[in-house]
Amino acid sequence: MGPIQILLLGFEDFQATGGIAAELETLSDAGTIRVVDARFILKSDDEVVVVRASDLDDSERADLRAAAGALIGLGAGVVLGGEEGAAAGMILGADAALGVGEIGMSGDDILALSDDMQTGDALLLLVIENVWATGLRNALREAGAVFAQQDYVTPEGLVALGGLLGLEVALEQ
Repeated sequence: MGPIQILLLGFEDFQATGGIAAELETLSDAGTIRVVDARFILKSDDEVVVVRASDLDDSERADLRAAAGALIGLGAGVVLGGEEGAAAGMILGADAALGVGEIGMSGDDILALSDDMQTGDALLLLVIENVWATGLRNALREAGAVFAQQDYVTPEGLVALGGLLGLEVALEQ
């Protein structure tokens, strides 16, 4: 399995063009990504519309939950330490694998996001597997790389950075 990425995107006064769904389908069909979960939320005058999609079948979803649960349990066990920590980690991991408790976002959690939305606004929650990165991840592991940090640089982020740098220069003058 490749690295999993979670994105939450907001749209003011959303106008559907079909472009996002088409691009996700193109990337999925090409084997670049797998859509683990996609939830689109649109707030209209009298209702909240939620559309959900996934490339995974029930068996694949169960396998992913089990793998995530095992990793959560491993991490919790290491932090909690000792046999008691390992046991507590196993319980947390099993709960996560079964979708029990407060791990992850439930449908109610996602709908609660709509409370702060204006009519016509939309949200898109995407959980994607970056299949393209699997080979690179494996090569990095084999080379002994240790995860330090991850982030994205977007055009909007660069504009914001330029604004901060400009503000610093203006304040110095």
